[in-house]
Amino acid sequence: MRKILFAACCALTACGPAASTPSRGPVEVPTQVVNTGDAIHVTTSAEVRVVSNTVDAPVDRVWAVLPAVYQELGLETSADADRRTAMGGATVIRRFQGESATRFFDCGVGQFGSQIAANYTIRMTVSTTVNPGSDGGDSRLDTMIEAFARSNDGANAVAAQCRTQGRLEQLISDRVRAKLAS
Repeated sequence: MRKILFAACCALTACGPAASTPSRGPVEVPTQVVNTGDAIHVTTSAEVRVVSNTVDAPVDRVWAVLPAVYQELGLETSADADRRTAMGGATVIRRFQGESATRFFDCGVGQFGSQIAANYTIRMTVSTTVNPGSDGGDSRLDTMIEAFARSNDGANAVAAQCRTQGRLEQLISDRVRAKLAS
């Protein structure tokens, strides 16, 4: 048995670090829980990804309607005109834009098997930058969302990190296209 275990360890070592590194997607650091005796320390990683959508309009026209789209979506809005970036935030409890929060966010599963996004308060920060597209006549919306969920009853002080489902990013680009068409 020891020879088999030793051979397996040698084989894994010979493969080098490339064998243990995922080939696609972001590297995800797992949640770590450390019990020191006096307290429990929880560390989570933050996954932030940028979702890009192409809009068939010049940058200036897209930028002109983006802050209004943020307001329509109920996102507190600030804008950096020099960088063509709109930023906003919102707090969501169970529903966003008339739909279940689970359609927008995956915050994991609670201890009783229910979706955290369906029951917790989600605080999100949204940022969209308008960049020139590949052919010069279109634009690219690069949207980044960071969201965390907390229990509504105050029993769990640790915030759960939420991952975007891509629906809000698509909604932003759809609303921009609709405003440009009208």
